Order: sequence, then C-alpha cells, then structure tokens
Amino acid sequence: MKNLLKEKLRKNIPFAGVTLNFGSIRATEILARSGFDFLMVDLQHGNFDKNSAMDSIHAILATDTVPLARISDNNPGAINDVLDAGAQGVVIPMVDNAEDARKAVRAALYSPLGKRSKGGSAPIIYGDDYAKKANDEIMIIVMIETADAVNNINNIFAVKGISACLVGTSDLSLDMDCSRDSEELRAAINKVIEAGEKYGVPVGSAVGSTAEITKFTEPKPAFYLISHDQGLLKSAAEMMAKDLKLAMKHKE
Repeated sequence: MKNLLKEKLRKNIPFAGVTLNFGSIRATEILARSGFDFLMVDLQHGNFDKNSAMDSIHAILATDTVPLARISDNNPGAINDVLDAGAQGVVIPMVDNAEDARKAVRAALYSPLGKRSKGGSAPIIYGDDYAKKANDEIMIIVMIETADAVNNINNIFAVKGISACLVGTSDLSLDMDCSRDSEELRAAINKVIEAGEKYGVPVGSAVGSTAEITKFTEPKPAFYLISHDQGLLKSAAEMMAKDLKLAMKHKE
C-alpha cells in the first residue's frame, strides 16, 4: 500500500481533486480516468450509501487516482466503513476543537495509536500486511469550517495523527457571514495555513474555480478540492449548448 498523496505532500508537490456527489459508478469511472490526483466520495452531501461508496472506491482503485471519502459526521462507525472499503483517506467534517480531532484519530488508526477495528475488504485489496502499513499510509483529513475551528486551530493541529486539513470555504464563509472572495475569509485561511506550517500539518482549500487558485499568494494551500461531478457536468453542458447555438446561428 502506497498513498501517492502523502508522497506528494512529503515532496511539497501541490495536487487537486474533485468531489463525487452523483453516487454513480459510471461517473466515478470516467472522472477517475480524467487526470485528477484524487476523488472524494461524498457521504455528507452526495447520493451515496455504504454499498455505492464502496463500489466507487473500488472503481477509483483501478486507476492511478487516489480514493478519499468524506463521511457524514465524525463517528467511528462511519470512519471504519470507508477505510474498510479501501479509501486511502477519510475526510472529517466540522472539526471544531482538539477533542473532535482526537476522536477522528482514534477511530481511523489501529492500535496502539487508535482503536480501529480490523476487517473489511481493505486487507484483501492491499494485502495481509495492510494493518501494519495502514497507520502510516492512511490520511486523516480534518475539515475547518467554522470560526470556532479557526480560533482553536493551534489546539487542533497539536493533536498527533492528523495528516492534513481541508478548509471548507463555503461553510466557513457562511459561519463568518462573509463572501468567499472576502478579505476576512482569506485572512482566516492564511491563519490556518500558518498554523499548519508551525505544526507540520499540510492545509488544502476548497475552491470554486481555477481562477480562485491563481489569487492565492504566500502562504499557498498544499492542495485543492475544486468543484464536484454535478458542477462539472453543468459547466460542460452549458458550454456545449452555447457552442451549438453559436454554430447553428453561424450556419444560417
């Protein structure tokens, strides 16, 4: 088992991925072969259940793309489900304090670092030595999505076992009552990134477009979560419809 995202983080190579919301294996198979570094199976906002999430994770594993999974809430059963299915990282929403972070770490890691139960299809996928390697290769990604979380960021990042952090800009801007392109939100993101540099926790950011990425100055995020399968389909469909109308008008 080798987590390519962890390798990129060690080498300071930025990477990017997309959220899967449809719950469609076909959509997963297409996007897994589209060149993204990772795909995040979304059990928080997407149309996945336990079985379809596992099927999508397995479909991603057939490619060079890394499968991550965002759970609906921070509970041991949900964490165990996606890791047992073969996800190489679990994304924990709404981590507001150190205890939230410790709870996630305990559930995601095997003894002696945590309390994860051994089982599922992961050992079949990765081999009999999976339990020995999982603690080093699995990514535990905490999401910072509230002003309280930003204020508690040093305590959160001091928790051992956190692999990375993802700033959920939509929820954070909502909680802070500001826009996603505001100086207030950018200052909050910078605070999280600076804390990450202090504690050795790489910080990624959710972005709405590639234009948002170009606006980042130092310090920059280590990785990006951009759009989702629904948004990509909508954008491609709108562009095609526009081009078709222009082409037909030109022919007339």
